[in-house]
Amino acid sequence: MQRDVLVVAEQWAGEVETITYQMLAKGRELADGFGSQLLALAMGYELGRVTEILRDKGMDKILVVDDPALRQAGAELQAHVVSEIARRMESRLVLIGYNLVGMELAPAVAAKLGALAMTNCVNVELRDGALVVTRPLFDGTMHARILLEESGTAVVALQKGITPPIQASGKVAPVELFEVDLQGISFRSRLLEIIEEPATEVDITKADIIVSVGRGIGDKEKIPIIQELADALGGVMACSRPVVDVGWLPRDRQVGASGKSVAPKVYIACGISGASQHLSGMSESGRIIAINKDANAPIFQVAHYGIVADLFDIVPALTGEVRKAG
Repeated sequence: MQRDVLVVAEQWAGEVETITYQMLAKGRELADGFGSQLLALAMGYELGRVTEILRDKGMDKILVVDDPALRQAGAELQAHVVSEIARRMESRLVLIGYNLVGMELAPAVAAKLGALAMTNCVNVELRDGALVVTRPLFDGTMHARILLEESGTAVVALQKGITPPIQASGKVAPVELFEVDLQGISFRSRLLEIIEEPATEVDITKADIIVSVGRGIGDKEKIPIIQELADALGGVMACSRPVVDVGWLPRDRQVGASGKSVAPKVYIACGISGASQHLSGMSESGRIIAINKDANAPIFQVAHYGIVADLFDIVPALTGEVRKAG
């Protein structure tokens, strides 16, 4: 059997998560390099809308496991399904988005398959016919390239923003239904309920301009300096995880792998070093402007414009100039 690339399509309530389209783009590239097929696995309940959304997104076949037991399935149950399908298809590579779902799912799938798991990756590519993954080290200041063994199945979880999303193609993929026995399986955990985040006055995911603050601000009393710039620009204020961890801003303002993913027209990072978890949540921004006094901060690797200076010198000056121009 030809060893194909299998992408786990993440969906909720009939909507496909955007990270799935990036996994499909990378999967298409690798499958073409292997000379194999690109397969997408959709699992859940009443997936008619999901399959219609996916059918023209470049894969060769959509594998569907549609079962009432998967209406609200926890990671253990999902891992059972993914590993079973990967085993049946003898997949060479399983691609999963590295987000709050993928962080838990990828290692569990690999454990069930007895396979290699590589998570928090920023790339996976073919080099001389072999798979090579790239992972950040030391808070994103360095990267390691790792050669994977050719035998067996590899499970790779990729960060959001590593590649542009796949575009619709003229090819419509066939749908194949699979049944997986979900009865009588013993699990150590089960999903009790989904708790939606309460609505807030500010939704950073819909903002065109975001001014984001990191731990470089020093203390909570200086946060208004950033808010003033955001207000002057007609934007909103967001932050990196350390600012939330110390209680300076609420979690609904957090950008990153464990927060929210944003793609504004302009993203201004103030005092943010640029850990990989943060970069994965804002790398799709139209224009990234970084202000940091550390010239070696990883944020400058993704910034379109960088200012190496003390943010307390730059931000108030920017605010003043914006108000003058306003």
